[in-house]
Amino acid sequence: MAMEVLLRRTIEGVGDVGEIVKVKPGFARNYLLPKGYAARVSPDAMRRIERDKEVEAKRQAELSLYNAALVEKLGEMELTVEARAGEDGHLYGSVTSKHVIAAFIERGYEFQDRQIVFEPVREIGEYEVMVRLSREHESPVKLWVVQDARDIESLKARALEAAEAAAAEEAGEGAEGETPAAEGETADAEPAAAAEDAELPRADAE
Repeated sequence: MAMEVLLRRTIEGVGDVGEIVKVKPGFARNYLLPKGYAARVSPDAMRRIERDKEVEAKRQAELSLYNAALVEKLGEMELTVEARAGEDGHLYGSVTSKHVIAAFIERGYEFQDRQIVFEPVREIGEYEVMVRLSREHESPVKLWVVQDARDIESLKARALEAAEAAAAEEAGEGAEGETPAAEGETADAEPAAAAEDAELPRADAE
């Protein structure tokens, strides 16, 4: 049976400060209530909620500044995960969000699984990880899955060559789609325009 609590701070995925929400009893007793993030619904708790809203507004403002700065750092970051693979590049297993979180920890950043948007992959290559810090702040991070960290430069070179080849092919298709003007077409157009002008009566002749 669900338990009703009054949120004293905004909890993503649960509710905003001041809301009365229903949660699992274990979640309330083991997490929300001991940490002071929520209170049992009572007249006394309702009287204190305006003060809680002021405190939470200040906390959210500070958190927003922190997340904005972190988004800039993450945007410049590249992660590398080593995994065993066959000669064809297929992995013996898969790389999941748990491997991504471990790679972030090695770089000094700790995230929860719910903050990482990443589908498991089973091949060597370049991928994108989306880190969701809040409703307003998220950042993509480039991920390289390799057999050996020493292979990263060659993998980047191949990815760059593939991107340049795709761009060149697209540019070539655009050039082929252009139809050159027929020879003499422009020259014929000018006399025709001149003839039309000659047939128009002059305003001062009236």
